[in-house]
Amino acid sequence: MKKRTSESGMAMIFTMMAIIIIAGTLALAMNRTRSAKMDTDRAIDQMLLQEAAQAGIEIVTRDLWRQYIETSGNTTRNWASYRAYLNSTLGIPINEDLNDNGILDPGEDGNGNGYLNVPPGEYDPDGKEMLDEPRAFTHGDDNQVLATIESVKIKRFDGLEHSLITVTSTATLNGASKKAVQVLDIGAPTRNHAQFAIIANNISCTICHADILSLDLEYNNDPDMFGEFNRNKVASLLSLMVRKSGAESNLAGTLYTRGDVLDDSGKVYSNGGLASTSFKAYDLNDENGKIVQNGSGGMSQIPMALAGTTPEGDLEQFGSLYRNYPTDESQQTDGSVPNSFPAPYPDDDEDRYVDDDEFEMVKNTSNGRIQFEADGDDQGGAITAGVAFGVPRGGAYAGAALPTTSNDAMSSLKEDGAYDGNLILVGSEDDPINISGTVAVDGDLVLAGPIKGDGQLLVRGNTYVVGDVTYADGTKFGQAEDGTENAFALVSGGSILMGDYNSIRGVNHTGRNGEQFPNWSKYSIHTRKKNVSGTDTVSGSTQTLKYGYFDQFSVDPNAEINSGRPGTQFSFAMSELQLFNMMELNRAKADPTYTPRFYGLRESQPNNIWVFDTKKANNEEHSVKYNYKGVYTLAEYVTSFGLDPSILTRAAYHYLNPQGNWMSEDTLRQIWWDDEMTRPSSGRPFQFDGLLYSNNSIFSISRSGTRHNSNAKGQMILRGGVISSDLGIFVPEGLQLLYDPRVERFIELRDQSVVTYSRLAFYFED
Repeated sequence: MKKRTSESGMAMIFTMMAIIIIAGTLALAMNRTRSAKMDTDRAIDQMLLQEAAQAGIEIVTRDLWRQYIETSGNTTRNWASYRAYLNSTLGIPINEDLNDNGILDPGEDGNGNGYLNVPPGEYDPDGKEMLDEPRAFTHGDDNQVLATIESVKIKRFDGLEHSLITVTSTATLNGASKKAVQVLDIGAPTRNHAQFAIIANNISCTICHADILSLDLEYNNDPDMFGEFNRNKVASLLSLMVRKSGAESNLAGTLYTRGDVLDDSGKVYSNGGLASTSFKAYDLNDENGKIVQNGSGGMSQIPMALAGTTPEGDLEQFGSLYRNYPTDESQQTDGSVPNSFPAPYPDDDEDRYVDDDEFEMVKNTSNGRIQFEADGDDQGGAITAGVAFGVPRGGAYAGAALPTTSNDAMSSLKEDGAYDGNLILVGSEDDPINISGTVAVDGDLVLAGPIKGDGQLLVRGNTYVVGDVTYADGTKFGQAEDGTENAFALVSGGSILMGDYNSIRGVNHTGRNGEQFPNWSKYSIHTRKKNVSGTDTVSGSTQTLKYGYFDQFSVDPNAEINSGRPGTQFSFAMSELQLFNMMELNRAKADPTYTPRFYGLRESQPNNIWVFDTKKANNEEHSVKYNYKGVYTLAEYVTSFGLDPSILTRAAYHYLNPQGNWMSEDTLRQIWWDDEMTRPSSGRPFQFDGLLYSNNSIFSISRSGTRHNSNAKGQMILRGGVISSDLGIFVPEGLQLLYDPRVERFIELRDQSVVTYSRLAFYFED
């Protein structure tokens, strides 16, 4: 009996233990189920919070971009119109006080206007609220609330031509919150225009006696590198003139054109006609576009033949010539070519001038339209050596030659990296111009001499290159004796004048049935004699003609109607700018909203803006003198042919002379004469090293050795690249342009004629 009782008790204990174990197991399972459910609920909540936060971003993104597209209609969608949309339609202010301390700290003035756009206390440092009230994030037919979008805030930080916009969306659910952050870049897209050896709207009198080659290829001595060099690119966006005969030019690369390709009589070339000219290409590898070389490094000359198409109808890659190259980027199978010329500085009001506030933005920021991308901090741009002589705004240069010592402009250039006024920079072998980073000149610039360092000059006005500008190199191109790199870019908001643009080509004699006309062989202006005369007998009449460099009538008068010299011929610059003016006039005739830009020699003669209508001169290449057929003043042409007179008032006018005559044209010509006197009888071509970039025109001339007795021998060497709206380079005995690919890193350009949208960083915050 006792034994059974004992056994029964033991069974009870085991039963209880089993019940406890089972209960514990069930409890553990239930806890795990509850925990799993809680984890699942939290995961679902987090997913819902993320979805709601992202939905808040999408809601506002519609306002930021899609609504802009929908409401812009047929208007131009460019950076200026988008900025106006942000300002007026959305009312989103710029926040430049990034740390909200009320002080303009370094790096905060992104748009370069020199002050905080939003006064302290008037801007929420977290951004502008874009929601009128919280929005429920719902699901299903019953609109079950899954989460709530509590807030969507926008912070805007403007560069010169784009906005970096940070959108922060906050969502809540069951006491938890989640933030989604999206950074957008909306504005003018980045373009790499410095990849071209030459890019311009209009190219005239340049592809006549030119060799456009690769600098790396030209200086290569390594046979293992033969066939490994990239091609060079040349782009003409509106018009290109190529002579039919009498000119020899070669391009080791590819030519892209839009608009007309004209011969020297103004007629449009057929494809076959262009291929038959003396403008030739060099053979390119059809697999990679590199320049083909033989075992000795030689290249094969080929006709400038039009690229073909693939079976799919696309343009073949690596051709020598593309005419009417597509503007649709998806069809630009041989690489990107811009649809419009990229102005180097902002032109917010589209008046074709570099206004005070527009240049102030450039001067105050290194993160805008033009960036310096060399190693190191570009905030500290400076010129520290050479001769720097400044002429304050409204002042005048009293010297008769280039200065030999600096004035207080050097202190400003060292300390601030800028000069407010007109500037003369002169380098020598013993004391080269020493530049680092970005330096701004708020006026005109006169420049000559060796240059050392790694930097760029941003000039608001015209630039006058009055002598060779070459790197102060050691034995290797682009490298100084001490091993530092030499690289330079010259960017001018006005025009760049290289060589004496103001002297006429020759004096007139009486010929052609008594008409005053130049006798090229006898009376071209003599660049090495101040005064010289000769006699000429025509039809029994003996004439004495003076054609020395400083003789009375050797300078282009511009105002020939009032000068008593009706037969006076032009300077080279005048004959070129007449062609450019006519192109602008034709564009203004076709588009009543277009703001044309007309060139003149002197601002003191504002009514003497000239055009040359080649069709009224039997399709001749150039006009010759002021009373030549087809030559008119702009006002005379508009009146005579019944054009819209508003063309004259809506136009911008750009003059080649120093602004306000701060340096007289006589002094400029004396300086160019002094430079000619330094050139040995054996000859020394005019030379420039670096990138040339003009907002308007580049007029470059090297006087002939045979016609003008110049020791430049009518030759020029440019080692760098050329970007210019209008380009006229007159080098009768040969231009050698050696493209230096290093110039690509100098500038980041944004094409302000369009506006694009891109998403950058995206992340979540709790």
